[in-house]
Amino acid sequence: MAAPWSNHRGVHLEDREYSALAVAYQRGDQASFRRLVERLTRPLMAMAYRYTGDWEWARDLTQETWVKVHSRIHQFDPDRSFRSWAFAIQRNLCMDHLRRAWVRYESVPGDEIVRERCEASGVGNPHQDLERREFHERLLIALGELSESQRQVFVRVELEQNDQREVARTLGMKHATLRTTLHFARKRLAAVLRYMEESL
Repeated sequence: MAAPWSNHRGVHLEDREYSALAVAYQRGDQASFRRLVERLTRPLMAMAYRYTGDWEWARDLTQETWVKVHSRIHQFDPDRSFRSWAFAIQRNLCMDHLRRAWVRYESVPGDEIVRERCEASGVGNPHQDLERREFHERLLIALGELSESQRQVFVRVELEQNDQREVARTLGMKHATLRTTLHFARKRLAAVLRYMEESL
């Protein structure tokens, strides 16, 4: 299989294709927008699911993202990555969604304590559902205890499951710095969750 990189600067071929489709849509080509929807809806939904833990919410948020993309396409800068632009819109919608107290919060963090708690949560059992919602609320609070850089790295790597090197490039930091930041974010998050658990 051919490498997905187009040149020595590391520009992803798909990113260039998405941006080209977005530019074509800016110029009135409706078929280009349909192609963008067909190719990016799945990854957008997967991202929203990692935020919400609910496929219905993921679908609704993704539909809302496409509505916003449609209405803001004139704001898209052809020199930017369309994929990153669309994902940023989705990320903002997901974060707004999570700020509502009644929302269920789901994560795929790297620390063992968080993973074990997520895997232990059940579906359909009222007691387990209540425990899951309570844990999600604590997790959201715990994320607020991270520094801004830790939270940015954790959310983009663990929740959105983006490539670490790509996240480092996007955030303007070295890969080694990102790995260190992620390590301390996981450690801090686990400590806060453990403290909250013991305080119950």
